[in-house]
Amino acid sequence: MSARALAAGIASGSARAAAAIGLAALIGLDAAPARAFVPKPDRALAAIAQANLSSGRTQAIQLDLVMRIGEQASLATGQLVSHPSGLARLELRGSGGRVDRYLLSGPELLAAKDGEALANPQPMLQPIFLLQPSSQETLRVALESFGVDSRFIGVAPCGELDCYVFGDPALAAPAIHRLPSDASAADPGAGADAAHGLDAAAAGELDPADERARNAVIGRRGTLEIEPTIEPGRPIARLWVDTETLQIQRIDRDSGESLQLGPIVRFERLMVPAWLEIERPGEPTIHFDVKRAVRVNATPQAFNPSWLYSPIDPADPTSAGGSPPALASPAPSPVPTR
Repeated sequence: MSARALAAGIASGSARAAAAIGLAALIGLDAAPARAFVPKPDRALAAIAQANLSSGRTQAIQLDLVMRIGEQASLATGQLVSHPSGLARLELRGSGGRVDRYLLSGPELLAAKDGEALANPQPMLQPIFLLQPSSQETLRVALESFGVDSRFIGVAPCGELDCYVFGDPALAAPAIHRLPSDASAADPGAGADAAHGLDAAAAGELDPADERARNAVIGRRGTLEIEPTIEPGRPIARLWVDTETLQIQRIDRDSGESLQLGPIVRFERLMVPAWLEIERPGEPTIHFDVKRAVRVNATPQAFNPSWLYSPIDPADPTSAGGSPPALASPAPSPVPTR
């Protein structure tokens, strides 16, 4: 099944949810139960992984970039290599000959400027590899490594789009856990007792502190999963995914940074965002335009920390650190897909 077909199947639930919300508003009822139409996290993760596969991103990829900060003109060119295992490296070359290198291994970020280690590197290299896992399980593990709790999924606007949002309990639909359907068959009196408990509670005959009364009501109606409390104002790690295309739109970090991804463009069979933007609290936005994208054969040695401090060849950025990843043939100009 294609990613678009999967998206259509999942999105049908969102359409029903929207209809339910409208109906609830019309008749003056609380619309919160409509959030239950949000797809199950595992199903959504599997569909997103399929979209990654269909986009040709499930092996190592290289992006050639042009960087600017805020409203300034272009400051540097860059080359980013990202591996679906969670490894990534970025080399930035400024007009004055300065070379900055960044290495990401899971959530750990290392950096060097002109071969000298940086103690507090800027968040130039974000987890682009979240666009690359090809299975539900590898995507789930990748999200967990960056603090995104994929058990929580909701729907929220993201710009002009609607997005599935993973990791935010405040946006997540509550999970309802019901007793097995044969519970009353196993105990013929259970259903009657539960019904009596509901009727008595409605009549005000039960003490709200009575644990047995609460259990009777829970047994009849099911229980709501308790959402963990989040400290107000604290950043939350979240993943935002377009409900229509299942392409990742935004990655929020619990450290406060946010990675925004542009519309998808095509370089031959490889589909990647047209641009990347890193937003930091109180700081100018870091913007990268993607000028070229290819799939590459990148070995683990290409992401060894020694690469940060290896000699720099001013004429050939791909030669830094010994043998570079093998590059595919140049791709034609990108064509927007939407």
